[in-house]
Amino acid sequence: MARVRPMDWAVGGLLVAALGGLPGMAQAEPLPLNSPAEPAETVPPSQPGPGSGWLGPETPGLGTAGASFPEAYVLGPGDRIRIDIFNIPEFSGPENGTHEVLVDGTLTLPMAGTVAVQGLTLAETQAALTASYARLLTRPPQLTVTLLSARPVRVVVAGEVNRPGTYTIELETESSGSSGGGGRQWPTLTQLIQAAGGITQQANIKDIQVRRPQRQGDAILTTSLWDLIRTGDISQDVRLRDGDTIVIPKAVAILPEESVAISSANFSPEDMPVQVVGEVASPGGVTLPANATLNQAILAAGGFERSRAQNSRVQLVRLNPDGSVDQRTVDVDLAAAANDATNPILRPNDVVIVDRNVAAAAGDTLGLFLRPFTSLTTVLRLLGF
Repeated sequence: MARVRPMDWAVGGLLVAALGGLPGMAQAEPLPLNSPAEPAETVPPSQPGPGSGWLGPETPGLGTAGASFPEAYVLGPGDRIRIDIFNIPEFSGPENGTHEVLVDGTLTLPMAGTVAVQGLTLAETQAALTASYARLLTRPPQLTVTLLSARPVRVVVAGEVNRPGTYTIELETESSGSSGGGGRQWPTLTQLIQAAGGITQQANIKDIQVRRPQRQGDAILTTSLWDLIRTGDISQDVRLRDGDTIVIPKAVAILPEESVAISSANFSPEDMPVQVVGEVASPGGVTLPANATLNQAILAAGGFERSRAQNSRVQLVRLNPDGSVDQRTVDVDLAAAANDATNPILRPNDVVIVDRNVAAAAGDTLGLFLRPFTSLTTVLRLLGF
């Protein structure tokens, strides 16, 4: 079979297109120009092709109502890809086939022109490029697409985290064969929450939403980090993609035993500030583990002053996010486990006030009345009376 020299197909192709074809051109294979008698075939986007499965199969158990949560990577501005077309080195390889997706989501390719690829998977991109080049050829080109480097992952986290907002995570990537997936470490849900300062104590980690934009509309997944820490279900720690939005709702009520378990997770803040004032050994600010209890705060401040503290009850003052202040009296039981009645779980910046007992209050009052006479006695004594 005769073989065309590397540039014969491009130069000769333009002439044949203008002249309507030349006799014997069909023998100049493997990639002659397109003829009306043999229409180009394209790979349907729904069917995987070379370079399409580099992220592996979709993770089981991450389903939404009626559809699987999309795990396949989609292209966007900033992605760098490599195109390889069999037997056409002029448009292939690391030098001639490397392209970056432009800010408008398109690729500008020699001969094929501008091709929109934003929002397409690698398999869909391969099909689109095959269709573009097939218009110039009599047979569909043998074309593969490899992702060389992925754009930074830019995600949004909202709701019950300490620092909600937009986060950008750079990815270090390596090319590994046609799959393009070698060495990529996509950020996970728990890693993002850690970067956002951890969850608040009012977070509902059982119903976290991950919204992923798709061409047909957002795909929404509800995942449970409670299942992750309770049963070790790692599929709940979803790997994130560029454009994802994470929403952590506010819990209606959290059981004390759940709070204790959540506080030990790596997506909870490591510590929180609390003020303990009044009749304790070391009044002032103390730093406690997240979801620490009232008893822990009192003990961290050195415990009650035995001769002066009212150790049966304390005052708990809490500043709410809306600016209001709650104050309640708590009957202390240092032997109790975490519970809302006698050993409540604290929140950051709570204030624990330990009052004086009856004897200390009476002594302080008596001392206040006797202070003027004591001062007068001291003055007279100094004057020699």
